[in-house]
Amino acid sequence: MDAFLGTWKVQLEKAKNVDELGKLFGWSEAKRQMYANTSYTLLLEKKGDGFRAFLDYTQFNIPIDSFKLGEEVEYASPDGTKAMVTVRVQDGQMLEDYRTTEGITWKTVRRIEGGNEMIAETTCDSDKSIKCVQYLVKV
Repeated sequence: MDAFLGTWKVQLEKAKNVDELGKLFGWSEAKRQMYANTSYTLLLEKKGDGFRAFLDYTQFNIPIDSFKLGEEVEYASPDGTKAMVTVRVQDGQMLEDYRTTEGITWKTVRRIEGGNEMIAETTCDSDKSIKCVQYLVKV
């Protein structure tokens, strides 16, 4: 998990398939555009015997004050969608499994390349052929 700790800034110009993933989630065009054009910074840090995540979207923030690997915790997206997420680390990758109360499930797999770039690949369980890819750089 240590390789993932730090502050990471999304590189919007390199993102792929945000719109396509949003269609799978049933998002409106306006919501898909919001996600495709909203910059954010992700902070991951050690906190006690667990971790803390903080997403800074400039206009709003999403804190996950405390989570432990392998344990489910509540998450809220920028649009207010609530989900439960379980984070694990396996084979050098950070694996995030999400599920909403409506039964929508998706996965994000994060990996580090070159020590200063994080690649986040998100797939919706209803159609795994669509993969949203975001690139984040360590700041």
